[in-house]
Amino acid sequence: MISKFKNIGIVANDAASGNIISHWIKKYNNINYYIKVEGPAKKIFKRLKIKGKLNTNYTTIIKKSDFIISGTSAKSKIDHKIRILANKNNIPNAGVLDHWVLFKEGFLFNKKLILPSEIWVTNINAFKLAKKIFKQKIIKIKKNIYEEEILKKINKNKIRNKKKILYLLEPFKDKTQEKAINKFFLKIKNEKKIEIIFKPHPSENINKYKKIMTKYRKFKSKIDNKSELESLISWSNVVVGCQTYAMVLALKAKRKVYTMLPINNYECNLPFKKILNFKKQY
Repeated sequence: MISKFKNIGIVANDAASGNIISHWIKKYNNINYYIKVEGPAKKIFKRLKIKGKLNTNYTTIIKKSDFIISGTSAKSKIDHKIRILANKNNIPNAGVLDHWVLFKEGFLFNKKLILPSEIWVTNINAFKLAKKIFKQKIIKIKKNIYEEEILKKINKNKIRNKKKILYLLEPFKDKTQEKAINKFFLKIKNEKKIEIIFKPHPSENINKYKKIMTKYRKFKSKIDNKSELESLISWSNVVVGCQTYAMVLALKAKRKVYTMLPINNYECNLPFKKILNFKKQY
């Protein structure tokens, strides 16, 4: 995989790619890593005590690296900048696709498609989709060590006494998430023995949800942005979201998983038939 290289540059901002890449680093720890991480990825790297400096500059990464691994982000610039520099300096590099949606958007910078020399995915469904979209690129499947470690930590025993719903929030540019939450509470309005935990996406500020939560304060619910994902999935027996990757982890942990989509122009693009439609099937 990456063990054939002695010096590897790492650049990431988003949580999903940060989780995947950091777990590769922990496994292959005999390599010299030159790391630049920001945002949620930086918090992940610090929590996992990833070795090396986490704020290496671009010049050092380009000068020292035999290979470079970057995340993919529609918002952050650092992933795109390192790919531009790597391509310019003929350094082989890989961009990690951590989901099943927004494949092209993860490589768009200033309206230009900046592609790495390799595109890495972590499952067969993403591989097939990437092959269709990036026909000219080398698409490779890599082992998802992060997913394996998370699933080991999740309690697989089913909770039967009451409904414990974990609602996985994720950022949208418009009011889609707010509409989803309203529809969620409308659907469960007659439920009695029910507890709800809302987990914000690592890139979000929980203050954006306080107003809408106040609107539904009669329900036994809370926002939790401190507990680890695996502990919250272990606590739950039902998981609800839109199309976040964490829903797939919950599904693999034998939880019943629902999507709030479609809403507005968004459809759920997670390629798993066992993810149910909340409005129709809850």
